[in-house]
Amino acid sequence: MKINPFLTIISLLLAVLVSYALYSYCQNEELKWMITLLGGVSIFLTWAGTLAVSIPDRGRNVNFKVLSALCAAAMTVLQIVFTFSAVTMPTYTLTTGVLLILWLVIAYAIAK
Repeated sequence: MKINPFLTIISLLLAVLVSYALYSYCQNEELKWMITLLGGVSIFLTWAGTLAVSIPDRGRNVNFKVLSALCAAAMTVLQIVFTFSAVTMPTYTLTTGVLLILWLVIAYAIAK
């Protein structure tokens, strides 16, 4: 598994910009920081997997990229929906956490 440092930084910058947008538009004052931080981390990880990580085996690399791209899109849409809707902390944390852990487990199985 190889990680491209330049694309990792690009993923980080994109995640920071999205996190700022999540913070700016968040309707729920109680969850503003939770959505900003957890959303930024989860978006960064999935986007970094999509852009910056490559696996030497071509077939597994394609599977990893597709999985990461689908999870990155789902995570981004999920964070936007949670930003504009009334959601409780347990619902937000569990939904984001389960999706992130599911991505990590499947990505690990593909990369292994």
